[in-house]
Amino acid sequence: MKKNLLVLLFLFTVGIIKAQEIYLFTGKNYTTYKLRNEGQSANPFDKSGSGSSYELGVSIPIPVSHLAFDNPLNYNLGLTLNQYNAEAGNIANTYEWKTEYVGIQNSVGYSFIKSNHLDLAVKGGLNFGTMLSGNQKINNSYYDLKSQKEFTGVVFTPSLGLQAKCNLSEYGYLSLGYNYSESTNLSNSSSKKLTLKTHQVLFGIHFELY
Repeated sequence: MKKNLLVLLFLFTVGIIKAQEIYLFTGKNYTTYKLRNEGQSANPFDKSGSGSSYELGVSIPIPVSHLAFDNPLNYNLGLTLNQYNAEAGNIANTYEWKTEYVGIQNSVGYSFIKSNHLDLAVKGGLNFGTMLSGNQKINNSYYDLKSQKEFTGVVFTPSLGLQAKCNLSEYGYLSLGYNYSESTNLSNSSSKKLTLKTHQVLFGIHFELY
């Protein structure tokens, strides 16, 4: 896991060099766990819950000529910390999962409405992450998830969302965004397969660097 963290930090550092904007997002993840074993649902009940989300990143404009406004495209590179939590149960048992994943977020935003005071954009992104910590609670017993292959390794998360950004000052902005994502473990070779389906709401603050 240490090697994965070093790679993530290196990629983020490289991105800062060409950045023209720095941003900080914070918000909530509303996640549903879909755990399957050899193509069949492992449990008959839903597993869902909420957790926090954080992203510190930089934005690099992508110049596009012959359009009505400047820089409608932006490449965003961020360092993320996401909590994907869930709860479930039946008459006999209660279950609870608490996980934290650190990752690198790569996204491209296209501003379909852009003025001096308002920027509305659609965003598509890819996140590569790894589990930082995780545990499962069954009734009153706790289990470490670091030994479970469906949770550890490299997690691939494509996402699609919308963002509204408005002026805070000459060089500062506030934003509100929504993303939907589905996470898949790329390095899991076991028969258990876990998919995390997440609705994410983010509040952001942005500062221009020029």
